[in-house]
Order: sequence, then structure tokens, then C-alpha cells
Amino acid sequence: MSRFNTLLREDHLYIISDLHLGNPSFIQGKGFISFLRHLSEQNIALCINGDGLDLLQMSFAKLMLDFPLILKNIQNFMANGKNKIYYVVGNHDIYLEAFLEDSGFFNVVPFLDVVSGNKRIHIEHGHLYDRFFLYHPGLYTQLTKFAGMWLKLAPGFFHFWDKITQHLASIKKGNTNAFPVERAGIVSAAAEIMERGFDTVIFGHTHRPGIYNLKGDRKYANTGSWIGAAGYYIEIKMGEVSLKEWNGLSM
Repeated sequence: MSRFNTLLREDHLYIISDLHLGNPSFIQGKGFISFLRHLSEQNIALCINGDGLDLLQMSFAKLMLDFPLILKNIQNFMANGKNKIYYVVGNHDIYLEAFLEDSGFFNVVPFLDVVSGNKRIHIEHGHLYDRFFLYHPGLYTQLTKFAGMWLKLAPGFFHFWDKITQHLASIKKGNTNAFPVERAGIVSAAAEIMERGFDTVIFGHTHRPGIYNLKGDRKYANTGSWIGAAGYYIEIKMGEVSLKEWNGLSM
């Protein structure tokens, strides 16, 4: 899939996912630019864990509004030759894999296995463990494109629907945590991957930010998304994983 190695050592790495750049609902352009500038100043590597660009629900007008400035800041981020961006492909940008590789900015990979400190961490977008996508990929894609047509008319509908589905899931599960309840199938898949010797598994895809403690002091984490008012990211520092929210001003 890629000429780049999927195994690496990074003692300090930031992870984001689901920017959905080009989606009519994307409102985090300025926040993402300030985020890139912060990473550049601190010389911290970045992993975009899938769906950075949104081909399935793209509005060309919205992409042309956001993309030039973001691209310029990505160029600035890479200018000193030390900063790195790893790009794990997702289901909304899989068809752009060749374009992303040819851009010269990204190390494009299907997943990443990161050694940080004394911990092993697996990073993957997670759509391959979404049961709807897995068993009905054609229908999933068609419904996603259909929803994209509605988003061009009412961009705010995505935020409304996301909140409703997460609230219903919380009620169903009796959730009392600060974060939305993750889908059971996703957590189960993460637990299976951990059996290969990983301490933490990190997905995106579901837009449900959180860190969940599993048995054996292992963790499942989700990076959330950057479509809504909040921009979530995960920081890995010497193997320790923490979820944070970027406010554009400080950590």
C-alpha cells in the first residue's frame, strides 16, 4: 500500500483524525492552522489518523475555501525538514491515497505501530471494524454520499445528528462518563488487536473521543473529530496516552 514503514519509534507524537476537510460541516480551519503552528514550534510529529480529506461528502466550493491556506501551513510545517506527518488512510479518503503520497508531504500508511517509551501502540482509522461498513460497504458508501448531498443544503445537520446518536447511545448504555459511549464492536476489535502485544489501540472513525481502560492495564482511545466546535487530539509522550482538546491558544 505504501513505500513507508508502518513500524516506528516516536517518543512524542500528536494524533488527530476526521478533519473531513472539504466537508460542508468542517468549521475548524483556523483551529487546525494554529494547531500546526504549535507543533512546528515544538518540533512534534503528527499523525492524521484517517479522513483528513473528505472525498465522499466533499463540497468543491468548501474545499477551495479551506484548502489553500491549510496547504500553505502544511508546507510551512514541513519546511525545516525535521517535522513529520504520518497519514493513515480512512474510508473517506482511501481513493486519494496516490494523491497524498505524490504530494510529498505525508508518510501514507494503512496503520502505524508505534514504540514510545516502553509501550507499544497501534494506530488505525478503525472503519474496517465498523460492522455496517464491513458487511455492506457498497450501501455504506451510497448512504454516505446521499447524506453529503443534504449537508450541502444544511451543514449544521451533521453536528445535530452526531449529538443525537451519541446521546441515545449514552442512555442505552447508562453512561456516566464524560465521553460518549463507544460502539461495542469497535472496542471488541481493539481488544483483539491488543492480544498481539499492544498496550494501547487508537482509532478514529466513530467521532467519539475518549480513553477507555480495558483489562490488564491496557487502553482503547479514540481521537474524536475536528468537524464540531471542539478539536480533539491525543498526545503520546514516552508511552503515556492522553486525550486533549485544542482551543487554538494553549494546551
